Amino acid sequence: MPNASPTDRLLSIPFPLTGDLGWKKFLETEAHVHFATVGEHRLRVVEVGVGEPVLLVHGLGDSAYTWHRNLRALAEAGFRAVAYDHPGCGKSALPAGFRFGVDDLTRLALGLLDALDIERAHLVGSSMGGGIGLQLAINRPQRLRRVVLVTPTCYHAIFRPFVYLLRCPPICALCRHLGGPWLAGPVLRSVYGDPALLTPQVVAQYRMAARRPKYLQAFTGMLRDYWNHAFAETVRSYRETRVPLHVVWGAQDVWISARCVQRLVADTGAGLTVIAGAGHLAQQARPEPFNEAVICFLGSGR
Repeated sequence: MPNASPTDRLLSIPFPLTGDLGWKKFLETEAHVHFATVGEHRLRVVEVGVGEPVLLVHGLGDSAYTWHRNLRALAEAGFRAVAYDHPGCGKSALPAGFRFGVDDLTRLALGLLDALDIERAHLVGSSMGGGIGLQLAINRPQRLRRVVLVTPTCYHAIFRPFVYLLRCPPICALCRHLGGPWLAGPVLRSVYGDPALLTPQVVAQYRMAARRPKYLQAFTGMLRDYWNHAFAETVRSYRETRVPLHVVWGAQDVWISARCVQRLVADTGAGLTVIAGAGHLAQQARPEPFNEAVICFLGSGR
């Protein structure tokens, strides 16, 4: 396709129906994949490596797959990398009536640490997972060593009116009906920053995930519940955190602005790494500089 843009070239490639085969092979041959019971939840956990534990927390509508370019690097650096799927995402079940408030998701992360007999861990959180990291840093600092916040959802959403609309059951049901696998490509192009870095395998994996039962219910539930009173209380307490924090931000992120990141750094005293060419999913789009920054920060506490 002469003179085609990266996006046009991507759209012209047929997507594998089996998702990302490299990820599938990694799960089968390198990782320890198991299910942990946390209260009424059955969470899929992906572990690799030994050493100080690093809990990897994904964001909105994502799964442990978001770390597919980072898990091996952490293990090779001497860490025990532990990723998991939120309820309804990836391979984790979604119990009836579960609420996706940031405090609910934080309690779930703590319960998982307990289930895995991990007293203290590093935490790396992407987007909403970064907000969970901040909740723990403020409210349960004794459970954390160091925290990396990857383009974190740390203040109220710029699309707050839409979030409020989702709290109306008919609107929420309509959004679940309209959503689907067809959204994976456009959303991923917006969060990668540079569409040339996005592969057909990645798009196929997300399209496959969106077809799973309860996925859209979990997705809309996160948008509806996440920014609750507990979230607002924690935002007012950012200056109180004493856990070492480091922010990683993609310079082409259209979801979390530079102004927002600068505000968080000022409020918390966190360090900052800006990754050129990356968007909101910096860990996927530019894994080499991302892994280097994270491993350097986590290793500096040894």
